[in-house]
Amino acid sequence: MSINVGVIGCGMISRFHFAGLQHAGAKVSWICDLDRKAAGTWVDKLGASYCEDYRRMLEDPQVQAVDILTISSTHKRMCLDAIEAGKAVICEKTLAENADDALEIVSRARQKGTIFYTSYMKRFIPAVMQAKRLLPSLGRIMSTHIRAYQRWGDLWTQPASGGLACSEGRPSLVRQRFGGGLLVCGGSHILDLVCHLLGRPRRLYATMHTPQGYDIEAQAAALLETDNGIVHYEALGHPLSRIGFLRDGWDERVEINGTGGRLEVYSAEWNQVEHKASLLVHYDNATQTSTEHRFEPCSPFTRALEFFCKNIVSGVQGEQSPLSGYDVDELIDHMYRSARSHQALDVNYRIS
Repeated sequence: MSINVGVIGCGMISRFHFAGLQHAGAKVSWICDLDRKAAGTWVDKLGASYCEDYRRMLEDPQVQAVDILTISSTHKRMCLDAIEAGKAVICEKTLAENADDALEIVSRARQKGTIFYTSYMKRFIPAVMQAKRLLPSLGRIMSTHIRAYQRWGDLWTQPASGGLACSEGRPSLVRQRFGGGLLVCGGSHILDLVCHLLGRPRRLYATMHTPQGYDIEAQAAALLETDNGIVHYEALGHPLSRIGFLRDGWDERVEINGTGGRLEVYSAEWNQVEHKASLLVHYDNATQTSTEHRFEPCSPFTRALEFFCKNIVSGVQGEQSPLSGYDVDELIDHMYRSARSHQALDVNYRIS
């Protein structure tokens, strides 16, 4: 059984979603973007109808789900309208600009019985999926180190002089589009992996660094307390060209230490997943051996969309909670508050 989908937004991330939807056997019947030219290639390729106003596709009773790929500031209205129209929802991260809006979205989805996903696709990186399966072998988890180091240029010593991240009397383009810096753009995925692998953090202490002349954080670090031990978390923008396990400047990794062993996950840059692969290293203390799990390049977007579509067709939510996007937004809000106050905070989840 196929699924009929409408896509909202044709920016740079859309190619991964269109490829994933095609792989899942979905029929993309509507494509919406304010820029007809941006949508045109996909409209022609997929034989879809085009609209500038997303509400037109919501009026089509044949559309079962909408895939929302626009900037976070637009998500709340689009998600609420789609839920009200009886459509299943796939929404790019971050779910909303703040935890209050994210809570309103997921609460409405729950009230309506809507299948709802925030597309945190890094759950579907092959090395992450294998690590999840191997977690029980670690025994009691003692400590986790998890980070996203991304090459954003030298925000640390170079004066702000134009560019997407520069603030010159008005919000920078990065803040306008994404609502924050490294914590929101890259670190949100890592917070989702914390929740996915270790459970919701219950308490945190965060620090941040915003360079002079910029209005976004170049670094966000935190200690997160979970039921599976302490998590050492960091999102960092840096100018280092040849770090990371592929020596390409992308240094995103997870290290989980348990009484029975260790798991290390290394992932490739998000927009190069079609030709760069992930790696998992599993150390088993019982045998005192390390095993490398090397995977072929594989788009986690494709795996995520396949999972979403399959469950929507079956009418089930599946193992990914509809609250996943809210959980991350709540953690982001608490991290900003902790950094401003220089205090540790209990995380107040308002829905479970």
